[in-house]
Amino acid sequence: AVEAGMFVDSGMFPERNGDGIKRQIDGGVGANSVVARDADYFAPVCSHFGNNHVPSQYKSACEAIGGCTLCRPEKIVYINELDEEDCVDRRMAEFQDHQAKNMIRPEVQWYGDGYVVVGMFVPVDERTAEFAALEIAKRMNLEEAEVIHKGVMHPSEGTFVEVKGRFLQDIDPKSLVIPKKVVTLSDDEIRKDIKARPLKIVAATVGQDEHSVGMREIIDIKHGGIEGFGVECLYLGTSVPVEKAVDAAIESNADAILISTIITHADIHRTNMKRLDQLCREKGVRDRLMLVAGGTQITNEIAVESGMDAGFGRGTKGINVASFLVERRRKMSAAKK
Repeated sequence: AVEAGMFVDSGMFPERNGDGIKRQIDGGVGANSVVARDADYFAPVCSHFGNNHVPSQYKSACEAIGGCTLCRPEKIVYINELDEEDCVDRRMAEFQDHQAKNMIRPEVQWYGDGYVVVGMFVPVDERTAEFAALEIAKRMNLEEAEVIHKGVMHPSEGTFVEVKGRFLQDIDPKSLVIPKKVVTLSDDEIRKDIKARPLKIVAATVGQDEHSVGMREIIDIKHGGIEGFGVECLYLGTSVPVEKAVDAAIESNADAILISTIITHADIHRTNMKRLDQLCREKGVRDRLMLVAGGTQITNEIAVESGMDAGFGRGTKGINVASFLVERRRKMSAAKK
């Protein structure tokens, strides 16, 4: 069948027009390269594919050679690089000062080689996008830039381009401003607190926004949401007026309002958050309601500036929100004493 070209064709299936890929049984690449093992074949290693006929005088296969490298790793002999000029020792010697100061530089193949990959969408044809991307990389101060991938997303839209280049500047970790990492309470502590003091929230995607996936991820028990910690959730849906969210929280005697605001045109996300804070103050409930906002463009800093108690962005999980609600409620209770 293989010789007749019936086994693999050139991809015109189901039609067959004599386009099969033929292979000779007694010739061609790899012919006579498979050698049958002797009946008493023995390999003195412990990890072996196929039948290994270990002589009866040995308890293990590698006993015949005093242990294989799998059983005795110390038998592995380190062989240094053969080229004395192009070797790791010489390359590392160039960066002794760099290492001593704990400087940071991206790398791929060698220490401190500086290679980075930048992905970008360029709204022009493929050919123009390629050279535009190289110019962009040049202005980003990337050296030795080259296009490693390009693909037309749609002829009327543009091209996605990936550029490889070298970023040869050092970053001093001492100069970095790194915000303090928020410590999340444990699952058990959150559940214990909410069981002792039931917690109810009202959730909605506000404004003229139909996005729902993010909010459902945060509240739905199926996605590890806050329902799983015992939080009672009243979900109002999408495109909910801010006023409705506040009224629902008051009517249900909720402890918090969670809003999702994805759309950011004309800073509408900031407007929605400020409006929520303002309405709660006008109705005299701001001091008892926790206000939380989330969305792809939301940060805690933006949310707090806009009157929220906290903001959550990309990568947020239900436990992050649940932990905040529990800790915030504790602080509010302590402040009233």
